[in-house]
Amino acid sequence: MIPNTRGLTIIELMVVIGILAILAGFVVPNFINWRSGAALRGAVNNLKGDLELAKARAIRENNYVAVHFYSPDRYKVFLDNGAGPGGVSDNWIRDGDEPLLRDREMPGGVSIDLGPTSFGTLGDKTRFNGRGHCTAGSAYLVNSKGVTMRVKVTRLGLITIIRQ
Repeated sequence: MIPNTRGLTIIELMVVIGILAILAGFVVPNFINWRSGAALRGAVNNLKGDLELAKARAIRENNYVAVHFYSPDRYKVFLDNGAGPGGVSDNWIRDGDEPLLRDREMPGGVSIDLGPTSFGTLGDKTRFNGRGHCTAGSAYLVNSKGVTMRVKVTRLGLITIIRQ
């Protein structure tokens, strides 16, 4: 008669659980680092896309489109054309009925480093004119691991991403 060999012994089960725990110890930290980096890359690509949108819209409207980094986790893009009652054009402030093109919130674990973020004398603001030119400067985004990426805008409107 053949002995019953179905199932696992408790020792075999403990060995499998131990191997899985060791593998998880290697995989989980790498996954967390990958996720943090992916969130930063996504936020930087969104910012670059929003700056490209501002440039294109300024050219299309032949008017100013401003980008204002107003908190560590938000920025807005708006047409600075003085539309509506109380609206003042070309003042770098969204007032009246000036169209809001984007009000972007940073993803979790990513923030705008407002210290080094600077666009000329206005600091946390830039804008594109009807020719696609803008106030040159850089915005710095940082993730929870301290990794920083820079989005640089030249006076002629060239937008580049630089990993710090």
